[in-house]
Amino acid sequence: MRRLLCIVLSSIILVGCNQDGSSEEETMNQDEASEENTAEKDNVEESSEEADTQAESDGAGNGNTNESDTENAPTVDLMDDMSFLEGYWINYSGVDDPRGHMARTDYIPYDPEKEYTVTASSYVSYYYGEAFIKTNNYGHNTPLVIENVPEADRLIVSVNQADTERISLYDEALEDAESGEEANTTPEALVGEGRLVEENLTGQIMFGQEFLAEENLTMGERINDDGRFIEDEDYAVTEALEYDPSASYAITVPAYISYYNGRNFIETAEIEDAPAYIPQVSGADYINISFEETYMYELNVIEAE
Repeated sequence: MRRLLCIVLSSIILVGCNQDGSSEEETMNQDEASEENTAEKDNVEESSEEADTQAESDGAGNGNTNESDTENAPTVDLMDDMSFLEGYWINYSGVDDPRGHMARTDYIPYDPEKEYTVTASSYVSYYYGEAFIKTNNYGHNTPLVIENVPEADRLIVSVNQADTERISLYDEALEDAESGEEANTTPEALVGEGRLVEENLTGQIMFGQEFLAEENLTMGERINDDGRFIEDEDYAVTEALEYDPSASYAITVPAYISYYNGRNFIETAEIEDAPAYIPQVSGADYINISFEETYMYELNVIEAE
């Protein structure tokens, strides 16, 4: 009986030891598995970070490529597919001059904030609207960066007919282009004024302020294109003001300028964007100014130096 009891107790102890061993082994296995899972997770996260880094690098590369593509965008020829009027050129005085071997373009928009390059021997004429400013001669040592003329907003290019197929005009300075190589073919006395560049304007204010006194104004009227006074409740007209066609006058507000020789009406010019130069009209000796009453305290006429 005692022997049987010892056998039973021994069996219980052995079973307990096996269970503890199994638990420890299972715990060890679980810890190892957990460590393996953590390592795998770390590897996955590292791979993900590397992929993100590579993607960012690729994105940056693509951005650089796009920027490079922009920088290397093809240069646009402003004269591409442009037709020419054959047999004419714009001469040094702004006249559309007949010459059998020459050809000229129509107006080409011009931005004085940009640089322009011409690639063949040519004449470049500068305009503000239809008002001629000057013509420059660009010789055979092309490409050349043309002169910057802040007063201009349009160009006409005149060229030998034999060069119409190879001449180009670009609104940038080409890498191999020289600047300052123009010959100013328009005499200084014939150079027009163009757009008013305010920072360069100096001169004498004309007429004082008495020409704007109420007794010197016709209220509620303006002078039209035919030289007639017409009703316009927003406007006022000055009295006749002495005018010298050889002088340069600038006006500080939008207005209509009516020109006379004595009592004979010549024309009325509209100034829409001001300040601006008053057009020079040969033969005129008096002007009237029609202006909106709201500009009463801003209106000045300046004889530019």
